[in-house]
Amino acid sequence: MHKIIIANLVLEPESRTLTNQFGHKVMLRPLPYEVFRLLLDQQGKSVSRDQLFNVCWEGMVVTDQALTNVISNLRRNLVQLKAENVTIKTVSKIGYLLAIEQPITIVENTNEIASLKKQSESSSVTNKVDKKEAFNRKTADAILKQLWTKPSFKSVGCCFLLVAMIIVGVVHQRYISIPHFLVSNNYEHFSVNNTDFYLLNKTKEKTDIEKVKTGIESLNLAECNANVYIRMYDSVYEDDTYSLKGYIEAKNNNRNGNYSLSQFSYDNLPNIIGEALKRAKLVCD
Repeated sequence: MHKIIIANLVLEPESRTLTNQFGHKVMLRPLPYEVFRLLLDQQGKSVSRDQLFNVCWEGMVVTDQALTNVISNLRRNLVQLKAENVTIKTVSKIGYLLAIEQPITIVENTNEIASLKKQSESSSVTNKVDKKEAFNRKTADAILKQLWTKPSFKSVGCCFLLVAMIIVGVVHQRYISIPHFLVSNNYEHFSVNNTDFYLLNKTKEKTDIEKVKTGIESLNLAECNANVYIRMYDSVYEDDTYSLKGYIEAKNNNRNGNYSLSQFSYDNLPNIIGEALKRAKLVCD
């Protein structure tokens, strides 16, 4: 059972439970959970109201007030749990954005979760980090100045070390900023033409990856240069029923899309994927 650490909160997807560092819990109802997960998957990015309706309400016709009520309840939940640096912001004339000042972490083992009490001291930690960054910048400037005015074997070595540290830092920051939905190491992977497919099965039934791949190949779909992420869950609505969440992103541009099914059959999975790719023309082009 994996858990997602969000600042001083821990989200347990299987039980739809948010817990803070003091052990206080809130169990989200299915619909608020779907909204929160979509905002979490797109953390730092604006999610339009239309996208929230299409994904979480699966295209059902509902009033804007329904979404407003869900957002208000989620905000109350965050206040109730004393969430630190986790806020749902309203983006004028667009929708909503989940702002998280700390990178999220996914763990598969409860023992991997570090003490969340340390995260409650985020303000003091941030000050220390800022001071450390200022010191590092000052040190880097001194090294570069020395190299520029009086080059030596030692200073050249320090310069190479500094550059390596910067590169590692940039790569690390890029990795930790990736939404958890797009961490490919969590998925089983296969390719068809130029499309890379990533499947994660969280249900009781086992998925035959080769069968799914063969089924997609038999559809003779038009070429789509994209990454397709698919997560399969036990349905939160009915027993012995499976639901599906998908995300598709173009490899050569910033276009992407979400789709979901509250019920699906494993035997029909290749056709479901094929229909989703046909609808995602703007992503594939």
